[in-house]
Amino acid sequence: MTRLLLATLLCALGTTQASAQNVVSQGLLDLDDDERNASFTLILKESDRRCDQVIRTLFTGTLLGVDEWEALCKDRNAYSISVLTEQDETIITSLSCRELSATSKMLLHRSGSRSKAAGCRIK
Repeated sequence: MTRLLLATLLCALGTTQASAQNVVSQGLLDLDDDERNASFTLILKESDRRCDQVIRTLFTGTLLGVDEWEALCKDRNAYSISVLTEQDETIITSLSCRELSATSKMLLHRSGSRSKAAGCRIK
């Protein structure tokens, strides 16, 4: 739950455009689109997310050492995916774009901010 909250907070704060900070994301960037989509399909299915097939991915940048991705599925489900590599461990978390938007809205409301809630950019 802590990892999910951290990923949500990082997504809500936004990301900065940069090259991938970890070897996992760099490997994903080096793949062609079909291979990358297939990799994200497996990642989402292994995390019990509803996704029939990833048809588009977007590397959105890095914030505080966490690489941020978005994936759009053929069934129109969309996810924000965070990749963190520490020492010899890789932690991958995912949020649906709806969860991300709702959490961002709640955090902004609680902080008294009038900023618009962040969500996924992938369409």
